[in-house]
Amino acid sequence: MDDRKALVFEIVRELKKGNNVAFIAFTGWGKTRMAFEVAVELAKEDKVMLTFPTLTVALKKFKELVEILQNVNPQLSAILTAGAQQYCTYKWHYPQRYCSRCSLRQNAKVEVPLEELRILTYQDLNTLAPDDACGYWIQERLFPSYNIIIGHYGRMSKILPHVHYLIVDEAQELFLPNIRTMMLTEIAEVLNVDVSELVNIDIIKEYAEERLINADPVREDVIHLLLQMLRSTTCWIEEDNALHCLEVRQMPSGVPSLMLTATPPPGWPPEGWGKKIVIEPKVKPQAFVEPEAKFFYKDGYSGIALQIYYVIQWLKKKFGARCIVIFATSSVQRVLEYSLPIEFGREPPEREEQIPPSGVVVLDAWGRYRVGVDIRWCDAVALPWPSLHIAARRRLRAEGKNPDIAELLLSVQHAGRILRPRPDETYEDALRRRKVVLLDGRFEDHVKYLSQFFEIEELPADIHKQI
Repeated sequence: MDDRKALVFEIVRELKKGNNVAFIAFTGWGKTRMAFEVAVELAKEDKVMLTFPTLTVALKKFKELVEILQNVNPQLSAILTAGAQQYCTYKWHYPQRYCSRCSLRQNAKVEVPLEELRILTYQDLNTLAPDDACGYWIQERLFPSYNIIIGHYGRMSKILPHVHYLIVDEAQELFLPNIRTMMLTEIAEVLNVDVSELVNIDIIKEYAEERLINADPVREDVIHLLLQMLRSTTCWIEEDNALHCLEVRQMPSGVPSLMLTATPPPGWPPEGWGKKIVIEPKVKPQAFVEPEAKFFYKDGYSGIALQIYYVIQWLKKKFGARCIVIFATSSVQRVLEYSLPIEFGREPPEREEQIPPSGVVVLDAWGRYRVGVDIRWCDAVALPWPSLHIAARRRLRAEGKNPDIAELLLSVQHAGRILRPRPDETYEDALRRRKVVLLDGRFEDHVKYLSQFFEIEELPADIHKQI
Protein backbone atom coordinates (compact mmCIF):
# COMPACT_ATOMS: atom_id res chain seq x y z
CA MET A 1 0.00 0.00 0.00
CA ASP A 2 1.45 3.36 -0.98
CA ASP A 3 1.75 6.25 1.47
CA ARG A 4 -1.17 8.17 -0.01
CA LYS A 5 -3.59 5.26 0.20
CA ALA A 6 -2.46 4.59 3.78
CA LEU A 7 -3.18 8.24 4.59
CA VAL A 8 -6.69 7.95 3.15
CA PHE A 9 -7.42 4.89 5.30
CA GLU A 10 -5.97 6.58 8.39
CA ILE A 11 -8.31 9.54 7.93
CA VAL A 12 -11.30 7.25 7.28
CA ARG A 13 -10.58 5.33 10.50
CA GLU A 14 -10.41 8.53 12.54
CA LEU A 15 -13.68 9.82 11.11
CA LYS A 16 -15.44 6.51 11.72
CA LYS A 17 -14.34 6.73 15.36
CA GLY A 18 -16.23 10.01 15.54
CA ASN A 19 -13.10 12.21 15.52
CA ASN A 20 -12.46 15.36 13.51
CA VAL A 21 -9.39 15.56 11.26
CA ALA A 22 -7.47 18.67 10.15
CA PHE A 23 -5.39 17.96 7.04
CA ILE A 24 -2.79 20.61 6.18
CA ALA A 25 -0.76 20.39 3.00
CA PHE A 26 0.79 22.92 0.65
CA THR A 27 -0.89 24.18 -2.52
CA GLY A 28 -0.57 21.62 -5.30
CA TRP A 29 -0.15 18.54 -3.07
CA GLY A 30 -3.51 17.11 -4.15
CA LYS A 31 -5.70 17.75 -1.11
CA THR A 32 -8.94 17.89 -3.07
CA ARG A 33 -8.30 14.59 -4.80
CA MET A 34 -7.54 12.97 -1.46
CA ALA A 35 -10.78 14.47 -0.07
CA PHE A 36 -12.66 12.73 -2.91
CA GLU A 37 -10.89 9.44 -2.17
CA VAL A 38 -11.87 9.71 1.51
CA ALA A 39 -15.46 10.54 0.53
CA VAL A 40 -15.67 7.47 -1.73
CA GLU A 41 -14.44 5.18 1.08
CA LEU A 42 -16.89 6.63 3.60
CA ALA A 43 -19.77 6.57 1.13
CA LYS A 44 -19.58 2.78 0.84
CA GLU A 45 -21.40 2.63 4.17
CA ASP A 46 -22.68 6.13 5.01
CA LYS A 47 -23.64 9.45 3.45
CA VAL A 48 -21.06 12.21 3.03
CA MET A 49 -21.20 15.93 2.30
CA LEU A 50 -18.36 17.59 0.40
CA THR A 51 -18.42 21.38 0.60
CA PHE A 52 -16.50 24.15 -1.17
CA PRO A 53 -16.44 27.94 -0.63
CA THR A 54 -18.35 28.70 -3.84
CA LEU A 55 -20.49 26.90 -6.39
CA THR A 56 -17.97 27.82 -9.11
CA VAL A 57 -15.19 25.96 -7.26
CA ALA A 58 -17.49 22.98 -6.58
CA LEU A 59 -18.44 22.71 -10.26
CA LYS A 60 -14.80 22.93 -11.29
CA LYS A 61 -13.83 20.07 -8.96
CA PHE A 62 -16.84 17.80 -9.63
CA LYS A 63 -15.36 16.23 -12.77
CA GLU A 64 -12.46 14.87 -10.72
CA LEU A 65 -14.88 13.15 -8.32
CA VAL A 66 -16.77 11.58 -11.23
CA GLU A 67 -13.50 10.19 -12.59
CA ILE A 68 -12.63 8.62 -9.22
CA LEU A 69 -16.12 7.12 -8.85
CA GLN A 70 -15.95 5.56 -12.30
CA ASN A 71 -12.54 4.01 -11.56
CA VAL A 72 -13.08 2.96 -7.94
CA ASN A 73 -16.75 2.33 -7.25
CA PRO A 74 -19.20 2.96 -10.11
CA GLN A 75 -22.15 1.87 -7.93
CA LEU A 76 -21.95 4.93 -5.67
CA SER A 77 -24.06 7.98 -6.45
CA ALA A 78 -23.12 11.67 -6.24
CA ILE A 79 -25.08 14.90 -6.68
CA LEU A 80 -23.81 18.45 -7.05
CA THR A 81 -26.49 20.70 -5.57
CA ALA A 82 -27.13 24.43 -5.89
CA GLY A 83 -29.29 27.11 -4.35
CA ALA A 84 -32.70 28.16 -5.65
CA GLN A 85 -31.30 31.07 -7.68
CA GLN A 86 -29.60 28.65 -10.10
CA TYR A 87 -32.97 27.09 -10.94
CA CYS A 88 -35.43 29.98 -10.77
CA THR A 89 -37.17 30.52 -14.10
CA TYR A 90 -37.59 34.21 -13.23
CA LYS A 91 -33.90 34.53 -12.27
CA TRP A 92 -34.84 36.27 -9.02
CA HIS A 93 -31.96 37.27 -6.77
CA TYR A 94 -33.97 36.15 -3.75
CA PRO A 95 -36.27 33.43 -5.15
CA GLN A 96 -37.46 31.88 -1.88
CA ARG A 97 -39.78 34.86 -1.33
CA TYR A 98 -41.67 33.92 -4.49
CA CYS A 99 -41.65 30.12 -4.34
CA SER A 100 -45.00 29.90 -2.52
CA ARG A 101 -46.63 31.93 -5.32
CA CYS A 102 -45.07 29.90 -8.14
CA SER A 103 -47.07 27.07 -9.75
CA LEU A 104 -43.86 25.19 -10.63
CA ARG A 105 -43.22 24.41 -6.96
CA GLN A 106 -46.48 22.48 -6.73
CA ASN A 107 -45.11 19.86 -9.13
CA ALA A 108 -41.90 19.18 -7.25
CA LYS A 109 -43.05 15.62 -6.47
CA VAL A 110 -42.73 14.61 -10.11
CA GLU A 111 -41.08 11.19 -10.38
CA VAL A 112 -37.47 11.16 -11.58
CA PRO A 113 -35.83 7.76 -12.37
CA LEU A 114 -32.94 7.63 -9.89
CA GLU A 115 -31.33 4.60 -11.49
CA GLU A 116 -30.61 6.74 -14.55
CA LEU A 117 -29.21 9.63 -12.49
CA ARG A 118 -26.39 8.06 -10.45
CA ILE A 119 -24.18 11.09 -11.21
CA LEU A 120 -26.15 14.33 -11.25
CA THR A 121 -25.45 18.06 -11.25
CA TYR A 122 -27.85 20.92 -10.74
CA GLN A 123 -27.32 21.76 -14.42
CA ASP A 124 -28.43 18.27 -15.46
CA LEU A 125 -31.47 18.42 -13.21
CA ASN A 126 -32.46 21.83 -14.50
CA THR A 127 -32.45 20.34 -18.01
CA LEU A 128 -34.20 17.08 -17.10
CA ALA A 129 -36.98 18.56 -14.97
CA PRO A 130 -40.36 18.73 -16.77
CA ASP A 131 -41.37 22.16 -18.03
CA ASP A 132 -44.17 22.34 -15.46
CA ALA A 133 -41.89 21.69 -12.45
CA CYS A 134 -39.07 23.51 -10.65
CA GLY A 135 -35.76 21.66 -10.60
CA TYR A 136 -34.77 23.17 -7.24
CA TRP A 137 -37.58 21.52 -5.31
CA ILE A 138 -36.98 18.24 -7.13
CA GLN A 139 -33.32 18.53 -6.07
CA GLU A 140 -34.27 19.19 -2.44
CA ARG A 141 -36.42 16.05 -2.45
CA LEU A 142 -33.81 13.88 -4.18
CA PHE A 143 -30.43 14.77 -2.65
CA PRO A 144 -30.84 12.87 0.68
CA SER A 145 -30.91 9.60 -1.29
CA TYR A 146 -27.42 10.13 -2.76
CA ASN A 147 -24.23 8.69 -1.24
CA ILE A 148 -22.10 11.81 -1.80
CA ILE A 149 -23.75 15.24 -1.68
CA ILE A 150 -21.81 18.31 -2.82
CA GLY A 151 -22.70 21.93 -2.19
CA HIS A 152 -21.12 25.30 -1.46
CA TYR A 153 -20.71 26.55 2.12
CA GLY A 154 -24.11 28.26 2.07
CA ARG A 155 -25.87 24.91 1.72
CA MET A 156 -24.30 23.22 4.75
CA SER A 157 -27.26 23.90 7.02
CA LYS A 158 -29.63 22.18 4.57
CA ILE A 159 -27.47 19.16 3.83
CA LEU A 160 -25.76 18.36 7.17
CA PRO A 161 -28.90 16.86 8.81
CA HIS A 162 -28.91 14.19 6.07
CA VAL A 163 -25.28 13.00 6.24
CA HIS A 164 -22.94 11.16 8.60
CA TYR A 165 -19.69 12.93 7.64
CA LEU A 166 -18.59 16.36 6.42
CA ILE A 167 -15.54 17.13 4.25
CA VAL A 168 -14.61 20.82 3.92
CA ASP A 169 -12.19 21.95 1.21
CA GLU A 170 -10.43 25.33 1.54
CA ALA A 171 -11.32 25.27 5.23
CA GLN A 172 -9.45 28.53 5.90
CA GLU A 173 -12.39 30.32 4.26
CA LEU A 174 -14.48 29.51 7.34
CA PHE A 175 -12.19 31.81 9.34
CA LEU A 176 -12.44 34.70 6.87
CA PRO A 177 -15.35 37.13 6.69
CA ASN A 178 -17.69 36.69 3.75
CA ILE A 179 -18.12 40.12 2.15
CA ARG A 180 -20.92 40.84 -0.32
CA THR A 181 -20.91 43.96 -2.45
CA MET A 182 -23.51 46.06 -4.29
CA MET A 183 -22.54 49.16 -6.26
CA LEU A 184 -24.18 52.42 -5.16
CA THR A 185 -25.14 53.16 -8.77
CA GLU A 186 -27.16 49.92 -8.88
CA ILE A 187 -28.80 50.75 -5.53
CA ALA A 188 -29.64 54.29 -6.68
CA GLU A 189 -31.25 52.97 -9.85
CA VAL A 190 -33.49 50.46 -8.11
CA LEU A 191 -34.46 52.98 -5.40
CA ASN A 192 -35.00 55.72 -8.00
CA VAL A 193 -32.80 58.27 -6.21
CA ASP A 194 -29.65 60.17 -7.07
CA VAL A 195 -26.52 58.30 -6.02
CA SER A 196 -25.31 61.42 -4.15
CA GLU A 197 -28.15 60.90 -1.64
CA LEU A 198 -26.85 57.49 -0.53
CA VAL A 199 -24.42 58.84 2.04
CA ASN A 200 -24.92 56.27 4.83
CA ILE A 201 -26.48 52.93 5.68
CA ASP A 202 -29.53 54.33 7.49
CA ILE A 203 -30.56 56.40 4.46
CA ILE A 204 -30.20 53.40 2.14
CA LYS A 205 -32.30 51.26 4.48
CA GLU A 206 -34.99 53.94 4.85
CA TYR A 207 -35.28 54.40 1.08
CA ALA A 208 -35.37 50.62 0.53
CA GLU A 209 -38.21 50.04 3.01
CA GLU A 210 -40.18 52.95 1.55
CA ARG A 211 -39.73 51.89 -2.10
CA LEU A 212 -40.63 48.27 -1.33
CA ILE A 213 -44.27 49.18 -0.71
CA ASN A 214 -45.11 50.01 -4.34
CA ALA A 215 -42.27 48.23 -6.16
CA ASP A 216 -42.89 46.17 -9.30
CA PRO A 217 -41.74 42.51 -9.08
CA VAL A 218 -38.29 43.17 -10.57
CA ARG A 219 -37.49 46.06 -8.24
CA GLU A 220 -39.07 44.20 -5.31
CA ASP A 221 -36.64 41.33 -5.87
CA VAL A 222 -33.54 43.56 -5.83
CA ILE A 223 -34.81 45.57 -2.84
CA HIS A 224 -35.41 42.37 -0.87
CA LEU A 225 -31.83 41.29 -1.65
CA LEU A 226 -30.59 44.68 -0.49
CA LEU A 227 -32.63 44.55 2.73
CA GLN A 228 -31.42 41.03 3.40
CA MET A 229 -27.85 42.29 3.24
CA LEU A 230 -28.61 45.29 5.46
CA ARG A 231 -30.56 43.40 8.13
CA SER A 232 -28.35 40.36 8.64
CA THR A 233 -24.85 41.76 8.48
CA THR A 234 -22.46 44.60 9.30
CA CYS A 235 -22.39 47.03 6.36
CA TRP A 236 -20.37 50.06 5.32
CA ILE A 237 -19.73 52.29 2.29
CA GLU A 238 -16.20 52.56 0.91
CA GLU A 239 -14.45 54.89 -1.50
CA ASP A 240 -15.11 52.51 -4.39
CA ASN A 241 -18.72 53.79 -4.29
CA ALA A 242 -20.03 50.42 -3.18
CA LEU A 243 -21.99 49.03 -0.26
CA HIS A 244 -20.14 46.20 1.43
CA CYS A 245 -21.79 43.80 3.88
CA LEU A 246 -19.98 41.29 6.06
CA GLU A 247 -21.12 37.92 7.33
CA VAL A 248 -19.13 35.90 9.86
CA ARG A 249 -19.21 32.18 9.13
CA GLN A 250 -19.54 29.65 11.93
CA MET A 251 -17.62 26.40 12.19
CA PRO A 252 -19.90 23.45 11.37
CA SER A 253 -20.61 20.88 14.05
CA GLY A 254 -22.74 17.81 14.65
CA VAL A 255 -20.90 15.25 12.47
CA PRO A 256 -17.25 14.12 12.25
CA SER A 257 -15.47 16.48 9.89
CA LEU A 258 -12.39 16.46 7.67
CA MET A 259 -11.07 20.00 7.16
CA LEU A 260 -8.49 20.54 4.40
CA THR A 261 -6.37 23.65 3.92
CA ALA A 262 -3.00 24.91 2.76
CA THR A 263 -3.18 27.97 5.02
CA PRO A 264 -4.33 27.13 8.55
CA PRO A 265 -4.91 30.06 10.91
CA PRO A 266 -2.44 30.43 13.78
CA GLY A 267 -3.28 28.01 16.58
CA TRP A 268 -5.66 25.89 14.51
CA PRO A 269 -6.94 23.37 15.20
CA PRO A 270 -7.41 24.06 18.92
CA GLU A 271 -6.39 21.43 21.41
CA GLY A 272 -9.01 18.73 21.77
CA TRP A 273 -10.74 19.46 18.45
CA GLY A 274 -9.38 16.38 16.69
CA LYS A 275 -6.40 14.85 14.91
CA LYS A 276 -3.97 17.07 12.99
CA ILE A 277 -2.06 15.78 9.96
CA VAL A 278 0.56 18.02 8.34
CA ILE A 279 2.43 17.41 5.08
CA GLU A 280 5.58 19.51 5.10
CA PRO A 281 6.74 20.94 1.75
CA LYS A 282 10.17 19.93 0.47
CA VAL A 283 10.62 23.38 -1.08
CA LYS A 284 9.23 26.73 0.07
CA PRO A 285 8.86 29.83 -2.09
CA GLN A 286 11.02 32.84 -1.29
CA ALA A 287 9.22 35.72 0.44
CA PHE A 288 10.62 39.19 1.14
CA VAL A 289 9.15 41.08 4.10
CA GLU A 290 9.12 44.85 4.48
CA PRO A 291 10.83 45.32 7.88
CA GLU A 292 9.57 48.76 8.90
CA ALA A 293 7.21 50.78 6.70
CA LYS A 294 3.53 50.51 7.59
CA PHE A 295 0.79 51.99 5.44
CA PHE A 296 -2.55 53.03 6.97
CA TYR A 297 -5.84 54.36 5.68
CA LYS A 298 -5.78 57.19 8.23
CA ASP A 299 -2.57 58.45 6.59
CA GLY A 300 -4.03 58.20 3.09
CA TYR A 301 -1.67 55.29 2.42
CA SER A 302 1.06 57.86 1.97
CA GLY A 303 4.08 56.45 0.13
CA ILE A 304 2.51 53.10 -0.80
CA ALA A 305 2.39 53.73 -4.56
CA LEU A 306 6.07 54.69 -4.67
CA GLN A 307 7.06 51.63 -2.64
CA ILE A 308 5.03 49.35 -4.91
CA TYR A 309 6.63 50.95 -7.96
CA TYR A 310 10.11 50.28 -6.54
CA VAL A 311 9.16 46.66 -5.79
CA ILE A 312 7.80 46.12 -9.32
CA GLN A 313 11.01 47.43 -10.91
CA TRP A 314 13.17 45.43 -8.47
CA LEU A 315 11.32 42.17 -9.19
CA LYS A 316 11.70 42.72 -12.92
CA LYS A 317 15.41 43.59 -12.75
CA LYS A 318 16.58 41.10 -10.11
CA PHE A 319 14.42 38.07 -10.95
CA GLY A 320 13.26 38.76 -14.51
CA ALA A 321 9.60 38.80 -13.46
CA ARG A 322 7.38 39.28 -16.51
CA CYS A 323 4.09 39.40 -14.63
CA ILE A 324 3.47 40.73 -11.11
CA VAL A 325 0.06 40.54 -9.44
CA ILE A 326 -0.88 42.93 -6.64
CA PHE A 327 -3.78 42.16 -4.30
CA ALA A 328 -5.05 45.46 -2.89
CA THR A 329 -8.07 46.72 -0.97
CA SER A 330 -10.37 49.21 -2.69
CA SER A 331 -8.72 52.12 -0.87
CA VAL A 332 -5.24 51.10 -1.99
CA GLN A 333 -6.49 50.45 -5.53
CA ARG A 334 -7.77 54.01 -5.64
CA VAL A 335 -4.35 55.33 -4.61
CA LEU A 336 -2.64 53.20 -7.27
CA GLU A 337 -5.02 54.41 -9.99
CA TYR A 338 -3.89 57.99 -9.37
CA SER A 339 -0.30 57.56 -8.26
CA LEU A 340 1.25 54.44 -9.83
CA PRO A 341 2.93 55.50 -13.11
CA ILE A 342 2.01 52.20 -14.75
CA GLU A 343 -1.09 51.15 -16.69
CA PHE A 344 -2.02 47.89 -14.99
CA GLY A 345 -4.42 45.08 -15.91
CA ARG A 346 -7.55 44.17 -13.94
CA GLU A 347 -7.91 40.49 -14.84
CA PRO A 348 -5.45 37.66 -14.09
CA PRO A 349 -3.88 36.22 -17.26
CA GLU A 350 -5.12 32.74 -18.12
CA ARG A 351 -2.46 32.36 -20.81
CA GLU A 352 0.98 33.85 -21.37
CA GLU A 353 -0.33 36.02 -24.21
CA GLN A 354 -2.77 37.71 -21.80
CA ILE A 355 -0.05 39.24 -19.64
CA PRO A 356 -0.59 43.04 -19.90
CA PRO A 357 2.14 45.13 -21.60
CA SER A 358 3.14 46.64 -18.24
CA GLY A 359 3.46 43.18 -16.69
CA VAL A 360 1.34 44.35 -13.73
CA VAL A 361 -2.11 43.15 -12.64
CA VAL A 362 -4.05 44.63 -9.70
CA LEU A 363 -6.84 42.56 -8.12
CA ASP A 364 -9.29 43.15 -5.28
CA ALA A 365 -7.88 41.73 -2.06
CA TRP A 366 -11.27 40.66 -0.70
CA GLY A 367 -12.81 39.79 -4.07
CA ARG A 368 -13.51 36.64 -6.05
CA TYR A 369 -9.88 35.91 -6.99
CA ARG A 370 -8.83 35.07 -3.46
CA VAL A 371 -9.89 31.41 -3.69
CA GLY A 372 -10.17 28.75 -6.38
CA VAL A 373 -8.19 30.71 -8.99
CA ASP A 374 -4.73 29.84 -10.28
CA ILE A 375 -2.66 32.80 -11.50
CA ARG A 376 0.16 30.59 -12.72
CA TRP A 377 1.36 32.99 -15.44
CA CYS A 378 2.44 35.61 -12.91
CA ASP A 379 5.98 35.21 -11.57
CA ALA A 380 5.57 37.28 -8.41
CA VAL A 381 2.94 38.67 -6.06
CA ALA A 382 3.17 41.92 -4.09
CA LEU A 383 0.95 42.11 -1.04
CA PRO A 384 0.12 45.31 0.84
CA TRP A 385 -1.56 44.60 4.19
CA PRO A 386 -5.26 43.92 3.29
CA SER A 387 -6.84 46.12 5.98
CA LEU A 388 -10.54 45.60 6.59
CA HIS A 389 -12.86 48.55 7.07
CA ILE A 390 -13.17 49.63 10.72
CA ALA A 391 -16.80 48.43 10.79
CA ALA A 392 -15.70 44.97 9.68
CA ARG A 393 -12.84 44.86 12.19
CA ARG A 394 -15.19 45.91 14.99
CA ARG A 395 -17.68 43.17 14.05
CA LEU A 396 -14.95 40.52 14.09
CA ARG A 397 -13.80 41.72 17.53
CA ALA A 398 -17.39 41.46 18.77
CA GLU A 399 -17.49 37.85 17.51
CA GLY A 400 -14.33 37.06 19.48
CA LYS A 401 -12.15 36.94 16.34
CA ASN A 402 -8.89 38.82 15.75
CA PRO A 403 -9.18 40.85 12.51
CA ASP A 404 -5.37 40.95 12.18
CA ILE A 405 -5.37 37.16 11.85
CA ALA A 406 -8.04 37.27 9.14
CA GLU A 407 -5.98 39.83 7.20
CA LEU A 408 -2.76 37.83 7.66
CA LEU A 409 -4.43 34.58 6.59
CA LEU A 410 -5.85 36.25 3.49
CA SER A 411 -2.38 37.40 2.42
CA VAL A 412 -0.94 33.89 2.68
CA GLN A 413 -3.86 32.70 0.59
CA HIS A 414 -3.14 35.38 -2.04
CA ALA A 415 0.45 34.17 -2.30
CA GLY A 416 -0.78 30.67 -3.05
CA ARG A 417 -2.58 31.87 -6.20
CA ILE A 418 0.73 32.06 -8.13
CA LEU A 419 2.22 28.75 -6.97
CA ARG A 420 0.62 26.34 -9.43
CA PRO A 421 3.06 25.02 -12.04
CA ARG A 422 2.80 25.92 -15.70
CA PRO A 423 2.64 23.13 -18.31
CA ASP A 424 6.44 23.04 -18.64
CA GLU A 425 7.16 23.14 -14.88
CA THR A 426 7.24 20.72 -11.97
CA TYR A 427 5.69 21.84 -8.70
CA GLU A 428 9.15 22.28 -7.19
CA ASP A 429 10.14 24.44 -10.16
CA ALA A 430 7.20 26.74 -9.51
CA LEU A 431 8.04 27.10 -5.80
CA ARG A 432 11.67 27.94 -6.55
CA ARG A 433 10.86 30.47 -9.27
CA ARG A 434 7.91 32.38 -7.81
CA LYS A 435 8.58 35.37 -5.54
CA VAL A 436 6.39 36.85 -2.81
CA VAL A 437 6.77 40.37 -1.41
CA LEU A 438 4.95 41.19 1.84
CA LEU A 439 4.76 44.95 1.62
CA ASP A 440 4.08 46.12 5.16
CA GLY A 441 5.93 46.13 8.46
CA ARG A 442 2.97 44.40 10.12
CA PHE A 443 3.98 41.17 8.38
CA GLU A 444 7.29 41.37 10.27
CA ASP A 445 5.30 40.77 13.49
CA HIS A 446 4.19 37.36 12.18
CA VAL A 447 7.43 35.99 10.74
CA LYS A 448 7.26 32.81 12.84
CA TYR A 449 3.83 31.97 11.41
CA LEU A 450 4.83 32.95 7.86
CA SER A 451 7.91 30.72 8.07
CA GLN A 452 5.59 27.70 7.79
CA PHE A 453 4.94 28.66 4.19
CA PHE A 454 7.94 30.70 2.96
CA GLU A 455 11.69 31.07 3.13
CA ILE A 456 11.69 34.52 4.72
CA GLU A 457 14.12 37.33 3.90
CA GLU A 458 13.97 41.03 4.61
CA LEU A 459 13.20 43.30 1.70
CA PRO A 460 16.36 45.34 1.00
CA ALA A 461 16.24 48.76 2.63
CA ASP A 462 17.98 50.31 -0.37
CA ILE A 463 15.63 48.77 -2.93
CA HIS A 464 15.28 52.11 -4.73
CA LYS A 465 19.03 52.04 -5.41
CA GLN A 466 18.92 48.55 -6.90
CA ILE A 467 16.69 49.43 -9.83
